[in-house]
Amino acid sequence: MIKQRILIWDNDGTVIGSKNPNDSGDHTKVVLPGVKEAMQNSDFNFIISGFKSPESEAQDFDIEKITDKFIDLMAKLPINAAAFSPNIGGVACYVVIKKSDNSIIIKKAHEDLRYQKYIGQFKKPDVGMFVVMRDVAKEEFAQTIDKDTSIMIGDTWHDEEAAKSFGIPFMDASLIRMFNEDASR
Repeated sequence: MIKQRILIWDNDGTVIGSKNPNDSGDHTKVVLPGVKEAMQNSDFNFIISGFKSPESEAQDFDIEKITDKFIDLMAKLPINAAAFSPNIGGVACYVVIKKSDNSIIIKKAHEDLRYQKYIGQFKKPDVGMFVVMRDVAKEEFAQTIDKDTSIMIGDTWHDEEAAKSFGIPFMDASLIRMFNEDASR
């Protein structure tokens, strides 16, 4: 089992996925094996969701619907914050933050002047969401995201490339499931 203070997760295909690979509907998504256990073994869990693909670049996604999904996921798993980029071209970045009193706040990072140079770079493999999450970790949780404290867990080359570009290690999500299988034997 991995033991890292801060885990940064991709969402679809890493944290959640369909029971039936042929069914891509949201109603069939479940927390994937090993995720909860790995999250419970870390001190902080952050999600960075959204990458440049033909599907994600073909439409803008419903911000309220995505926010609600992350709030629901935060009720089930020990997730501290989730960043996502719902718009074509990676021009927006929202962050759902679960405070220590379990209240939820939403930040529109793309409206913060510090991140203006990342407009258009909020989808992986670009690092805009990583920069935002680094600042959220520091400002909201007094944590430092760097190569010594953190690891990115994902299931695509977009996740791996973004982690490497940001300067943190990457782990393929399939290893989380392998750790879970080994632990259950």
